[in-house]
Amino acid sequence: MWPKSLGKFSFFGKKEKLAIEMILKEANAATDTVKSLENVVVAASQGNWQDVNAASEGVSRLEERVDLIHREAMVLVSEGAFFAGIREDILNLMEQIDNVADYSKDASRILAQFPIPNEVYRTIFSQDDPIMLIKKAEEAMSILIDGIKSLLSEPKQALKLAIQVEREEEEGDEIKAHIIRNIFFRKTELDVLTLLELKDFILWLDNVLDGIEDASDVIIIITAKSGV
Repeated sequence: MWPKSLGKFSFFGKKEKLAIEMILKEANAATDTVKSLENVVVAASQGNWQDVNAASEGVSRLEERVDLIHREAMVLVSEGAFFAGIREDILNLMEQIDNVADYSKDASRILAQFPIPNEVYRTIFSQDDPIMLIKKAEEAMSILIDGIKSLLSEPKQALKLAIQVEREEEEGDEIKAHIIRNIFFRKTELDVLTLLELKDFILWLDNVLDGIEDASDVIIIITAKSGV
C-alpha cells in the first residue's frame, strides 16, 4: 500500500499523466493493428491472396507504429516517471500491449504464407469465422483501455474492468476451441500444410487475446499495490 501521505494514486503528477497518455496512445495503436486483421481475413475468405498479402503488410506497418510509440513511452517511464513502487509494473504493462501488436502481425503473416483454396477456406470456417475471434479481441482491448484510463482516478473501476477483460478472453477461448475442432474434424480433407497454416493462424489470434489478458493482469497488480 502507498504511504498515507500520498493517498491512492495521488502521486500522479504531470509527468505520470503524460506517461499514461503515451500508454493509451500505444494501446489505441495496438487496437488498430488488431482491427486490421479483419482485412486479412476478409481477403482470404474471398480467395484474393494478392489482397491478403497487401492487408498483411498493412498489419505490419501498424505494428511498426506501435513499436515506435512503445519505445518513446519506455524512455519516458525509464527517465523517472512513476513512483518507484510501480515503475516496473508500468513497463510490463507497456510490454504486454506491444506484444498484442506483435501477435497480430504474426497472425497475419501466418495466413499470408500460402494460398488456401477458396472452397477449403469457406468450408473450414463456415460455422466459426475467425473474425469472431478478432472482434472478441477488439472488445477486450476497448475494455483494457478504459481500465488504463481508470488507473488515474478510479482504481476500483480499473480492477473491475481488468477482471472483465479476463472474461472476454475466456469467451475467446471457447471460440478458438470450436474453430480448432472444426479444422481437425476435416483433417482428412486437408493437406498437411493447409491444416498447419489454419491451426497456427487461429492459435496466433488466440495469442492476441492472451496478450490483452496479460496486460489486464498487470492492471490487477497495480490496483492491488494501491490498497484497493
